[in-house]
Amino acid sequence: MIEAGINVINISYWGLPGTDNWAYWAPMQTSTASHDELFDAVLGKDILIAPFIESFAETDEYDGFSFADDFPGTDLNPSPVLITFLEYLIDRYLINPGNPQWPSKWARVYDPGGQERYLVSIIHVASNQGSVTDQSFAEGFDRVVEAIFANTGIHIGFALDILPSDSYAPGSYKATAAATGPYLVQQSSILAIQCFIPEIWTGLSNENDLINWKNSFHAGWINTGIPFIHDISPGYDAHIVFPSSPLYGNNQLWRDLQSQAISNFESTSLTFNAWNGYTEGFAGVPTIQYGDTTYHWVCDLFGGTCGHSNVLTENTDHEQKLKITPNPATDYFDLFLSEQDEQIICIKTVNNIGSLFNSQHVTGDINYVRFPTNTMSDGLYYLVVQTNKSIYVRKILLLR
Repeated sequence: MIEAGINVINISYWGLPGTDNWAYWAPMQTSTASHDELFDAVLGKDILIAPFIESFAETDEYDGFSFADDFPGTDLNPSPVLITFLEYLIDRYLINPGNPQWPSKWARVYDPGGQERYLVSIIHVASNQGSVTDQSFAEGFDRVVEAIFANTGIHIGFALDILPSDSYAPGSYKATAAATGPYLVQQSSILAIQCFIPEIWTGLSNENDLINWKNSFHAGWINTGIPFIHDISPGYDAHIVFPSSPLYGNNQLWRDLQSQAISNFESTSLTFNAWNGYTEGFAGVPTIQYGDTTYHWVCDLFGGTCGHSNVLTENTDHEQKLKITPNPATDYFDLFLSEQDEQIICIKTVNNIGSLFNSQHVTGDINYVRFPTNTMSDGLYYLVVQTNKSIYVRKILLLR
């Protein structure tokens, strides 16, 4: 994941510890014990975690949970089961962590008012409760976070997987960009729209039809002004579990259509959704059956080490290892590596809209390079420096 350029992992939350609600339709389900393992696994790594709240099935031993049945609740008793689950996670990983480093690994996002909030993603956002309006639905999220803050002193915020209203997705009430968006954008707890392959609910299987629908759906939510995280996926194939479900993707056309959409929308935030556990070819990691095509596609989009990126994030965690001077510059940049056994292999320049400007391969044992700017116009760029040990991304400014 780190090599692919991913910096946040969503881990599905399926109930309190010891209540693993395994169901036939969720072969990718994570055990409730796996959350501790993941928090431990990311320590010391450039990657964060955001819980992904899912509905789960009732079993012979444990009650199920339905977000749509629980949300939004009432003014005095907002979404009580959701609050119980969230307060458990807060207590376990923030207030009384099993490891003192765990709190630093929960992803945080600033809301529009500048308040830092711990990020929680929710999948399949809809409601089955009666008398829900666009306003009461939207305001339900702020009521939940206000109740949690009153009980724990912790500020959280949500990224929402909005279920499309013009589909057979579950939920008697489903939010729309036109009607619900103006209320959602007013809620301080709404940090982003982060959908989970919403196109599966259309029943379509033709890739061109799906991308046209998906682009229209995305455009509606982007226009609300709520931060939008562009969702991509290898496709969908759940026929082993759901024989009548649509089948699409896992081909170059679908990948190219999504890449083009990212470029057209000038998306700077991405989320990759995979269906591990249904069919091997729709995983993000290299597989025996389908090789590493999807992996390299994801690497390219996220700015990983296996290709240049259309979406770059500056990394400054090892600032002392790579020095770039002067910055701003006029005629050249000097690149210095502090470690003698680390050598520069390739230098790529990406402009401020994410397009590759040029690429220069370096040969020999080199830890110092003078990078001329005679072919570059004034402005902001990203310099991507690949070495034999790491990859660095730095903002550079050219002023003459």
